[in-house]
Amino acid sequence: MSNNSKNQDKSNSDESTSGSENSSKNEYDDSFNVEVNEKRIEDRIENSIGESLDKLASGFTDSARRWEMIVYPSLVAFIILAAYGFFLIYSLTKDVHYVVEDMHKITASMDKIVVNMNVVSKNMVLMTQTVDSQSASMREMVYHVRGMNMSMNQMRYDMSNVSRPMSFMNDFLPW
Repeated sequence: MSNNSKNQDKSNSDESTSGSENSSKNEYDDSFNVEVNEKRIEDRIENSIGESLDKLASGFTDSARRWEMIVYPSLVAFIILAAYGFFLIYSLTKDVHYVVEDMHKITASMDKIVVNMNVVSKNMVLMTQTVDSQSASMREMVYHVRGMNMSMNQMRYDMSNVSRPMSFMNDFLPW
């Protein structure tokens, strides 16, 4: 039996007793019932708060596990990428060092090329002067070859004039 039904039985039996005792017992029973009810309410509140906190804790734990499944692998991937980025930057600085060394060699070679280009430039001036003098000589040669050509034409003309009398003389020669 529950406490409530026991209290009701007790109050029924108490009703049979005297009226003054009855009223004081009723007040006692009422205050006892209030205390019991308050205790029950407190127990229910504690139980519901406990259950709510348990649900909250288990939900939080489940959520934390889900986040752990996302965050920890992401953190590991970030660390790997950061290490690889550091390696790339280190390699880049090393390669830039080699480029700087090669640039010094290229600069030295360019200095030599500049000196050689100055020599080539001076030689080009000399070559231009030589080609100019050859051009003048060629003009003179062209003039003389033209004269020779005219002389050859004159000789051809003269030979054509001489060929007729020569053919007449051929008949008199024995050979």
